[in-house]
Amino acid sequence: MIEILLVILLIIFLALLIFPIGISFYKNQQLQAHTQGILQTLRRAQLKAMGAEQDSTFGVYITNGNYILFKGNSYASRDAQYDEIFDLPQIIIVQDAPKEIIFSKFEGKPNIATDITMMSNGESERININGLGRMSLQ
Repeated sequence: MIEILLVILLIIFLALLIFPIGISFYKNQQLQAHTQGILQTLRRAQLKAMGAEQDSTFGVYITNGNYILFKGNSYASRDAQYDEIFDLPQIIIVQDAPKEIIFSKFEGKPNIATDITMMSNGESERININGLGRMSLQ
């Protein structure tokens, strides 16, 4: 009887030890995956603008709840039927949100050089966009 109690206590102890590590790992993976998703969406918007798809500029609008690839000169005046909306989990916070990055037709230059910083669980990821449109993860 005492052996069974010891095994149960050992299992509970290990579960309590491993659970926080697993949650932290999950949050970090979510942060990295969604940072890559935003970076890929920014690159898609840039490529669409450089290719002058539908004779338009394209951009990405980023908030704490989602990010949207849009067609148009600004998010406010966009053609909403072409929106591609991607949700962000609540555990990820975008610093200085909302952010709006628009890429010029043919050249693919952004309207602003900026950093997009995302945070979760004390960790952060940063996407840098320079004035020429080069994007990198830092």
